[in-house]
Amino acid sequence: MIRNLLFVLFVLLIGCASADAAGVQICYQGATGLNCVPVSVANPLPVSFTGQYPTGSTPITGNSTGTTGAVVGTLTAVAGKTTYLCGLNVSATGGTAAIGPIVAAGTITGSLTFELNSSVAGSNLSENFSPCIPASAVNTNITVTTTADATASAVAVNSWGFNQ
Repeated sequence: MIRNLLFVLFVLLIGCASADAAGVQICYQGATGLNCVPVSVANPLPVSFTGQYPTGSTPITGNSTGTTGAVVGTLTAVAGKTTYLCGLNVSATGGTAAIGPIVAAGTITGSLTFELNSSVAGSNLSENFSPCIPASAVNTNITVTTTADATASAVAVNSWGFNQ
């Protein structure tokens, strides 16, 4: 009895191993009517991607550059909407002083703080937030601010997000 059951399972597994998309077609409405194309390795089943931002949102960036003073990138709020921070990048070249703390302010439940020192060869801080971080309130800007570095020859702040 057990041998028979194992034999049946074995036969079923062999059948599953050879399964493919034979007979499956992708159909779409074209100008001349319904068009169908067989699914294959050369023509795989399509997968749609809705994008990084929610439907109805507006992507925004807050970018700024400077040298020896504090540099501020601002994600500007829109009336009646919430601003979201999805990521930031701060880079510094020249000198060896601190450009940190780097503070992302205006975010829900408090500011985010990061540390970075500039270097002659260049330094970089990059952060991505998933999910994106909302502002502390509707119609509130989110800023990313570096500390002044009297020895830096170039400092850049780039931030991105959306309003919704």
